[in-house]
Amino acid sequence: MSFRSKRESERLRSQGSSCTESFCSQYLVLNTIGHGFHAAVKLAVHRLTGTPVAVKMLLKRQQWCQQVTSEVEIMMRINHPNIVSLIQVIDTEKITYLIMELAKGNQLYSRIKEAGHLQEDEARGIFRQLLSAVGYCHKEGIIHRDLKPDNILVDTKGRIKIVDFGSATQVRPGQKLRTHYGTYAFSAPELFLGKFYEGPKVDVWALGVILYYMTVGKLPFEAVRLPLLRRQVVLGTYAEPLGLSEELQDLLSLLMKVNSQQRPTIPDLLTHPWLKIDSEGFPQPCKELIPLRPDPAILRAMQDIGFEAQEVKDSLDQKKFNQSMACYYFLEKQALQECDIPTRPHPCMTPFPTLDYPATSVRGLRRRGSEPRWLGSSSDSQGSDLGQTASHGLVKRASWPGGLLCRPHQITPTVELTHRISISDPCFYSVHSKGKKTINTKSTEDKSSASAEVKPVASRPWPKRFRGWVKNIRNGLMNLCCCIPSRKKPPLGHNRVVPQK
Repeated sequence: MSFRSKRESERLRSQGSSCTESFCSQYLVLNTIGHGFHAAVKLAVHRLTGTPVAVKMLLKRQQWCQQVTSEVEIMMRINHPNIVSLIQVIDTEKITYLIMELAKGNQLYSRIKEAGHLQEDEARGIFRQLLSAVGYCHKEGIIHRDLKPDNILVDTKGRIKIVDFGSATQVRPGQKLRTHYGTYAFSAPELFLGKFYEGPKVDVWALGVILYYMTVGKLPFEAVRLPLLRRQVVLGTYAEPLGLSEELQDLLSLLMKVNSQQRPTIPDLLTHPWLKIDSEGFPQPCKELIPLRPDPAILRAMQDIGFEAQEVKDSLDQKKFNQSMACYYFLEKQALQECDIPTRPHPCMTPFPTLDYPATSVRGLRRRGSEPRWLGSSSDSQGSDLGQTASHGLVKRASWPGGLLCRPHQITPTVELTHRISISDPCFYSVHSKGKKTINTKSTEDKSSASAEVKPVASRPWPKRFRGWVKNIRNGLMNLCCCIPSRKKPPLGHNRVVPQK
């Protein structure tokens, strides 16, 4: 993996949606579903398609600006079925909005607390997926640095998603780090000693603590006072669990080696005997997805509502994470669900689950020279009322002309947003920068996003039912927008919009 230069990173960030794309004109915010140290996570609905999303709002404070930039760059590079997917980036003067997938699932922490501990078979399936995702990150030069059960979401079928890359960083091959991020109970000995450390080895140690917690039901290092916890971790002293297989105990001892040079790499771990048991039942390692050519029918539908076909193609090909790219995938997902076609993975994110949340009512439509015909922003009172009603589950989705929205699919977010801090809690102490200690407040920045099933790839050509659906969606959108005369593009340089405040 070639490390990106500063100039290349700036170019990558500039590919996201610019501040000329209004967040409020594209998404209706329903309510807050998570808080973090320098971010908040909102549940929102894409106004045009009614698709629910999780929006991570990163505040651009001076002391956190560099970390915000790093998180955006990392999320734009990641493409793995066991990692939460980025859909769109909207960058404004004070806030960066990360539009992310929303799916059903629960924190691994909650799963373990309810069960007491996991059986080895279940833990093995989860751990193998963790190795696949973390190994992918390491291959791309990305270190998570805050792996813990709270940042792992599990659905009812055992599929996982790793979330919250707020502490992640990018490294060159052989580069060592020194800044201490993450949670003390999952921190490797070299972090407590203040030494330079290898990023992948720190993640491997955290994986060992997670595996121990899954199979035993408590943490290997759980002292209440930080000095005592530090001593336990540095010495590597933990109670050897009873009732575990010899293979699992051997794997735990390898993962939590005090000497980082003796810890195995992810490829080494995948060959361990404990992970080879019933290996055919595990998900295969992710293969890099080849970008798909945009479907002409969906392109025509988007053209009818004001998008430029070439702009949409460029957005998909270059992965710009902008308005055109997000809208295309929302429409494609709905079309596939309506036609009962197996969902195919696309080049930059895992499939989106659907959620029977209400879409905003149709208000006055407007169109600017630099934007497609779009639904206008709701007032604050409207958003508030809708959010309150949605929390009671009483609002039905508005009917769109021409069958724009498909039949409803119900899904209830079940992520546990908070839990009490106790001796055995995984997140007793958290570290956000070198030499600073804070009590974790149950950051759930990305936990609104969760597992989504990756189904077989659909073959082309599309069936007649799909083509009929596309015709309906195009007619429906035109019915919404036909009352607005189309406008020619303004002269070059006349469609600039001042960034949002």
